[in-house]
Amino acid sequence: MSKFSLLLFPLLFFATRVTFSQTDSLNFRFGKQESFLSETYVLTGKILGEDTKEGLSGVGLHVDGTFTGVATDRFGFYYITLKPGKHKVTFRHISYVPVFTQVELFENGVINLEMSVKSFELDGVVVMSEDPDRNVRNPITGVTKLTTRELRSIPAFLGEADIFKGLQLLPGVSSVGEGTSGINVRGAKTDQNLILMNEAMVLSSNHALGFLSGFNTDVTENFTLYKGNLPANFGGRAGSALNILMRPGDMSDWKGQVGMGTSNGKFLLEGPIKTDKVSVIAGGRISNVNWLLNQTRDLDLQQSRLNFFDGYLGFTWKVSQGHTLEANTLLTGDRFQFSDQFGYDWSNRVSSIRYRGIVGEHLSVSALFADGDFSNAFIDPEGVEAAKVQNGMRYQQGKVSATWAKEQLAVTGGIEAIRYQGKPERLEPFGTQSAVQPEQVGKEKGIEYSLFLSVEQDLSPMTGVIAGIRYSSFVQRGPDTVFLYRSDAALSQANQIGQEIFASGSLASFSGLEPRVSLRQNLTATLSLKLSYARLFQYVQSVSNTFGPTPIDLWQLSTRYIPPQRSDNFSFGIFKNSTDNRWEYSVDGFYRTSQNQVEYRDFASIFLNPHMETELVLGQGKAYGGEFMIKKNLGVVTGWLAYTYSRSLFRSQSPFDEEQINRNEWFPSNFDKPHEVNFILSKKMYPRGLFNVSANYSTGRPVSAVNASYLLNGGLLVPDYSDRNQYRIPDYFRVDVSFTVEKVFAKKGDSLNLSIYNLLGRKNAYSVFWQRDGDSQQLRPYRLAILGSIFPSITYSIQWGGAND
Repeated sequence: MSKFSLLLFPLLFFATRVTFSQTDSLNFRFGKQESFLSETYVLTGKILGEDTKEGLSGVGLHVDGTFTGVATDRFGFYYITLKPGKHKVTFRHISYVPVFTQVELFENGVINLEMSVKSFELDGVVVMSEDPDRNVRNPITGVTKLTTRELRSIPAFLGEADIFKGLQLLPGVSSVGEGTSGINVRGAKTDQNLILMNEAMVLSSNHALGFLSGFNTDVTENFTLYKGNLPANFGGRAGSALNILMRPGDMSDWKGQVGMGTSNGKFLLEGPIKTDKVSVIAGGRISNVNWLLNQTRDLDLQQSRLNFFDGYLGFTWKVSQGHTLEANTLLTGDRFQFSDQFGYDWSNRVSSIRYRGIVGEHLSVSALFADGDFSNAFIDPEGVEAAKVQNGMRYQQGKVSATWAKEQLAVTGGIEAIRYQGKPERLEPFGTQSAVQPEQVGKEKGIEYSLFLSVEQDLSPMTGVIAGIRYSSFVQRGPDTVFLYRSDAALSQANQIGQEIFASGSLASFSGLEPRVSLRQNLTATLSLKLSYARLFQYVQSVSNTFGPTPIDLWQLSTRYIPPQRSDNFSFGIFKNSTDNRWEYSVDGFYRTSQNQVEYRDFASIFLNPHMETELVLGQGKAYGGEFMIKKNLGVVTGWLAYTYSRSLFRSQSPFDEEQINRNEWFPSNFDKPHEVNFILSKKMYPRGLFNVSANYSTGRPVSAVNASYLLNGGLLVPDYSDRNQYRIPDYFRVDVSFTVEKVFAKKGDSLNLSIYNLLGRKNAYSVFWQRDGDSQQLRPYRLAILGSIFPSITYSIQWGGAND
């Protein structure tokens, strides 16, 4: 890329200004003024996109002269209660021309409308909530919502749009490094993120060692990330919550899509089983990356294999007006083998049934039942010690909630329960030459209960508040064996003094109150201050003895010796929009403390270990920092520039030397990366093209290093390691570009994506390891880069069907 091009991107970003026209006012009249009988009437209907003939979610309705406003649901339906009389009602959506109406309402009325796309727009990067000024008016700080359509405007690895890779380009979100699973949000561990699919819990969400997520963007609609202050109806994690909303099938026409790219092939099929009543959507992907491994010069990589698949099936049934029943299943699976040295194997299934309905003028209810099954394995494939170690988790989740809303007040309450059943860890021989003897270690079972209540109220046009309380409890259930240890010594097998065997009943129980409060104070219509606090409990957590999370990490329930994590999260932010909401500016600070956070001891053995508590260290964590963002939402050029300063620290708190890390002093977590900068630009290229570029810089993560090494008799070289995480690997920098063009070979429905991941070909360090060179008496450091070269990709997809076919 030339220097001229690099200079051109920021100029385009800040130079573009575009206006659009508005529609004339439409007039509607329902009933007669002299004959109305009620104090309030209902205005309802459905909003469609003129181009797609599909329901538009997130269309905001504003009634002039009042503070009343609602937004359409995922199907495009709205429902609002108004007093009899004349009203000016405006329908707005960020990507569509607003519609202005004059409504005379003297009986219940129905208004169905179609909105036209703003003529200058394509799928630019637009990171906004339902309303254009939601950034300023939402009381909760640290909330980000992104649609799948917008996500596809971000350059992606191997040309595949991905939720988690997109999130990592937003302020406050990062990862340990390429080739690791999960995300870190505001200095929290990956297991402190609550991941939901239509509010059903998901334990595993990654493909290909974290390079892709298990969520196919063709079947997702949007996702919302809460970065610290969770609504009271979400709980069970000590950090953040990510709710991924899956897309319903088309209710009026059958349509489909197939695609083939560098990383995978995929398909999508959707349509009505009964028109406007029952729909189905099915999508799937299968990997296509082994041919890339065969092109490498490394013999081990040539002999390696990476395979993955995912499938999604969803049904939507409109039982009656305002009542919907949904059933869906997500199934993912991966297998990775590195030459003849080791391999991973993991799979995940989440199935759920959800009911949502309006049961009165102001009351709506929802109910959810979900069943999840997560399994993983580590494989040692060669020789007489060839073996396979398997573990996992099975769980069932039930949730019922209700919301009562009227004008400026909304009250939500409900109950939730999750039953966990850890799968026994099993050691089995792998292959015919293996001499390994089968072995099994039982895992814990438990039930988590929660009650929640929240109140959201606009105290005035300039002040809004959300206050909630959640009471959660957890009970570990038998059968299980509890080992007893000396009270005056560290937890270790050498200090075991007995055991208790429980055939059933309660082994340990924990509970606590989780208050949540958020306050928004507008200084002007486009400037607001926000302050929030949330306490969170976490009763299940992943355990790993590696620097970064892997798909085979163990999920560990709370026990007598491993109490639940508790975090206290504080946020304060200043948010500013331009008058037309074209630009956003924000500064958001955060501070989190956590108790009973889990770290592993040096040289911990976590697999097939019935004494798991003896390998872990409990301590205190803290994270703090600030997020700064400038974002352009509308126009031919869109994008953002974000900077995050974030620290994440941990210290052990044991009086016993065996349970101390770095002498109980504060040290940086594995994912502590103080500085991160992200720049995203999306440029509409007339008539059907879209150019995107992204740049990411971050501080290198912490690492333990070899300070010295000693040669013993017999030639054995013994390393002397530094304090944990005392040093850092080199800083990370990457630039990606992509170009998407629509209607390449067909008049409707096909698209071609060309992308380059790591445009500059930087050998960003994944880790640093020490190795002895020949007869040298010293261990020397070497940098390991997972993706140390340019990765170009091409993806082509074609659609068919629909109303305009």
